[in-house]
Amino acid sequence: MKGPSRYRARTAASLALAALVLFAAFTLAACGSSDGTASDAMTPTAAATSASPPSLPVAVQEFHGMLPVVWTEAKVKERPFKTTETVGDVVQMHGAVVTYRHECSDPRLSGTIDIVLNIDQRQADDSARLWGTSRLRNQGGTWVGKWTGGIAGAGEAAHATHVYLTQKGTGGYAGLVARSSGRSVDDAEGFAPDIEIVGAGWIETIDGSPVPPAPGPGATPADWTPVVAIATMKETAYDGPGPWVFACEASDPRVSGRLEGQLEEIGAERPDGSIDYRGRSILTSEAGAWDSPWSTDVRGPGRVEHFQYGTSSGSGAYAGLTYRAFWHFMERQDYVPGDTFLVPGWVEEVE
Repeated sequence: MKGPSRYRARTAASLALAALVLFAAFTLAACGSSDGTASDAMTPTAAATSASPPSLPVAVQEFHGMLPVVWTEAKVKERPFKTTETVGDVVQMHGAVVTYRHECSDPRLSGTIDIVLNIDQRQADDSARLWGTSRLRNQGGTWVGKWTGGIAGAGEAAHATHVYLTQKGTGGYAGLVARSSGRSVDDAEGFAPDIEIVGAGWIETIDGSPVPPAPGPGATPADWTPVVAIATMKETAYDGPGPWVFACEASDPRVSGRLEGQLEEIGAERPDGSIDYRGRSILTSEAGAWDSPWSTDVRGPGRVEHFQYGTSSGSGAYAGLTYRAFWHFMERQDYVPGDTFLVPGWVEEVE
């Protein structure tokens, strides 16, 4: 049996703030297996790759009340868990504090962020449930909030941490709310300085009024364009093998269009209802397509909270670009056509 010291090093390293996109999850309660084959309907059409590309966004603008942002994080320090206890197969580690340097495309969300980390980690496969609080501060004000997350177990998704965070602004940021998802991956051997911690989300106002524009330039990579999309379900797969079909309207027209996805692989459900799974999707847009051959996704205990993340390669007019996006949702009942999902992410140039 692995000792708590291994879990302590790994979980504090993995925290960051993370989560996953693409398609796979909307019916895990109804689907138990997949043959792993792709649907013919998920092949981009010739027409989708021949049109002239839309002009690139000049600036990130508010989209249906949401101002898109992207961010990266680097760990500064950590303080140990206050309590560690093993209950059955689960190592419960609670009360650690981890500090990160948080850099965002919107300077209002750049600064130092302190995360209070609680983790219940299953020894059988290293998967885990995460939750806690956060406090992000800079000269303009402070953001405080709560977050939830999960760590994928053994397999191709191993050591991927996914989180979802909601923060309310105080001081100079009073009246604003920031929502975001994030993801990090480690090698299970503890924190490494070059670990990649990335995320995306948006700023909105509490009263629905327009979001004030960013007061200046941000600190994330210059070739990342933040984007947020509204995905409206058109077809579900609760009564069959798939695919799911969504109509996507995005702040960046390059990732607006028809999104089809399906399950590729489903892991064994754990006693608490959590599970790891993966899927694939294709988004066909005005002048090209975005193909994500697989995603690693996490469903938390109780068969409710889902974290999804996917990387899509562009073709047609979007060749040489990558689209990364996060889905986070609570599945308390089967979804039906007309249901909507908010999907933050970014478009970047391929190195």
